[in-house]
Amino acid sequence: MAGQPPLQEGPCLDSARGVPQVLQKPLSRGMQIVRIDQVLSTATMMPGNVIGFLYTTENGATWLGERSADYMSPAAATAINTVLAATHVAAKNITSFPPQSRYGVATKYPQFFAVRIPPDAFGALRITLAPCTVWPAGRALPDPSM
Repeated sequence: MAGQPPLQEGPCLDSARGVPQVLQKPLSRGMQIVRIDQVLSTATMMPGNVIGFLYTTENGATWLGERSADYMSPAAATAINTVLAATHVAAKNITSFPPQSRYGVATKYPQFFAVRIPPDAFGALRITLAPCTVWPAGRALPDPSM
């Protein structure tokens, strides 16, 4: 992905949402995704392994999400949970992605958690970001209720 310009809309690999979809309720312009970055591990046996996605909404908030279950390994799940534990928004007491099943039945609900990743934390977290999908600057977002 390095050296290639990001796509201008749509999903990023197996991301749960695409640009300019609404990340989650409420349906509002502020919750529309304007950028998706791949969260790459620098500590796995395969350098550059995608362990999750960082979604940026129109209101400037950043949200962490896992890859789809078909592409998550136990090592990647541990790595993305380490990132979440260190960067989750303090008002929320969530430090790991909960299981996406209830009583052994898959819920199929993607989960997103508000995070703040300081620029100087990437080395300590053993991650890097790679741009994947972005909404073009200056182009109006579509109506989120459509």
